[in-house]
Amino acid sequence: MSKIALERIVKSQLTDQQFKLLRQVYWLGFSLYNKLYSWILGKHPRNTIFSFNFHNINHINKFLRKVISQITNNQNYIVDVGAGNSPYYEYFTGKIARYIAIDRFTSLANDDERQIEKLSGYAENLPLENETADIVLCNQVLEHVNDPIKATTEIYRILKPDGLFIGSVPHVSPIHLEPYDFRRYTDLGIKKLLENAGFVDIKIEGNGGVYSTVAVILAMDWMLSTRQENKSQNLFRFRALLLAPLVGFLNAIAIILDRFLGDKQRTPANLCWRATKPL
Repeated sequence: MSKIALERIVKSQLTDQQFKLLRQVYWLGFSLYNKLYSWILGKHPRNTIFSFNFHNINHINKFLRKVISQITNNQNYIVDVGAGNSPYYEYFTGKIARYIAIDRFTSLANDDERQIEKLSGYAENLPLENETADIVLCNQVLEHVNDPIKATTEIYRILKPDGLFIGSVPHVSPIHLEPYDFRRYTDLGIKKLLENAGFVDIKIEGNGGVYSTVAVILAMDWMLSTRQENKSQNLFRFRALLLAPLVGFLNAIAIILDRFLGDKQRTPANLCWRATKPL
């Protein structure tokens, strides 16, 4: 039964005043629920330790802040490939002349008041001229594209000489965003992919160790195993909130064990990199 049909049935059993009061109570409860969810799990990319993907997102956040802090030019032309809602836009505050988000039209942010130019397109065929971008950002995208070789070649093409390519991919992860999850990478595989595209000065960093990776696998599997594209996220959010204490405990234990026993070079859950297009 659709939401509209259910609303009509309920409305037929109540007076206008009763129905109006019921709607107000419903929206108040829904608003409080959303605030509780954001308070406990955070809002992407500021995910708390109670979030299922805390270890990966926390790693991306730290890596981006470190790389961005080394950027001195404040007039950069930044291209976010596979941008979605452009969650990392704010990290580049003070470094931007133009910020372009490229993704499928249905994936780009709606009603966005930020100074972001949006273009519909795919990583394998970027709708930009040669040597136009100072920085390309590509977070958690290459595992989903049809042709990662062509995608990295396109990114190389649109970068200016001495331009910076920043990205990340999962090394170990349950299947997600079906049916568009095609591959996983090692640090050796990412390095080879970037070298073959022409990039130099490649720096790749893994996060955590085997215990953080186990925590990511378990938490993601609990959350995402029944998630389907274009389906309501209410059940997903309810599961995430319900299991938040257990996920938080699991993530905290993983941090402690990794600090004393883990090897982040051997079994990271996530990989981040920076690479440069030569002059």
